[in-house]
Amino acid sequence: MKSTIGVYSAPESHWVGAAERRAIPWWLWWNVLSIDAPAVALAWAVLFAHASGIRLPAAEAEALVLSVWIIYTGDRLLDGWSAKDHAVLQERHLFCEQHRFVLVVSVAAASGLVLWLMGDGALAAQAIAGVKLGFILVLYMAVIHAGGGRIARVLPKEVAVGLLFAVGVTLPIWTRRTGFSWRECLVWGFFSLLCSLNCLSIECWENHRRGAGWRQPPHPFVRWAEPGINRFAAALAAGALVAGLVGDVNGPSQTVLFATGGGALLLLLLGCIRTRCSPSELRVLADAGVLVPALVALMMEVGKS
Repeated sequence: MKSTIGVYSAPESHWVGAAERRAIPWWLWWNVLSIDAPAVALAWAVLFAHASGIRLPAAEAEALVLSVWIIYTGDRLLDGWSAKDHAVLQERHLFCEQHRFVLVVSVAAASGLVLWLMGDGALAAQAIAGVKLGFILVLYMAVIHAGGGRIARVLPKEVAVGLLFAVGVTLPIWTRRTGFSWRECLVWGFFSLLCSLNCLSIECWENHRRGAGWRQPPHPFVRWAEPGINRFAAALAAGALVAGLVGDVNGPSQTVLFATGGGALLLLLLGCIRTRCSPSELRVLADAGVLVPALVALMMEVGKS
């Protein structure tokens, strides 16, 4: 779900520059086209809505997908535009840079469509959701781009992106509710940790290869967390699965916890085999590892009903 740029370009490095890359493989296109994050967001939004007894309207689902796509595409456009050395851009950034005009027009059109979806005959809750979603988008861009080093020193962008993504996914729920039980907060908390773990794992796997060093100087938190990333994934998986088995969490909320634990387990598995995969493969598999448990959970819930 995360988007970052590497700037390491030493000739003897294991890292390969954009000019030396081969044609984009078919399995990487969903990342290059920024489809991965919207797919993950939609699956989890539907799962959370089902767990809360809410029917997610088509207009809100479409607005969520478009908004996430706008955020990630806009982020990558800004990354490509501000990069000093285009030879070291990742495939997703290079693609956005090469097709900047088309993507800028597409982002503008998608933004207009989101406003139309949230304003054309929408209920008050939907209109409020649209405003809040726009605020989240601006906040995201401010944290990642306009905030500079000051915000990054306080809150690592990997954590910020994960938390904002979790808030955006659960937007249809907290715009309709005035209060939440501790069980609901627990479920959301585990999911936000999964999103942050996903972003943190991708940053570590793309920016650091065992024996090759860091492509660019990491945030101190990232450097500290990288050796224990598998332990964090194991702890999150154990915590979510145990929470789903004990206490008063039952029904659909229990399914969300199991899906969260499953996502953490898949990230743990990827962490164990990271040396066998390329950074691009790890990135695609990391997002797939968060998407698949949500899809499985949804199929199980649909099968029960």
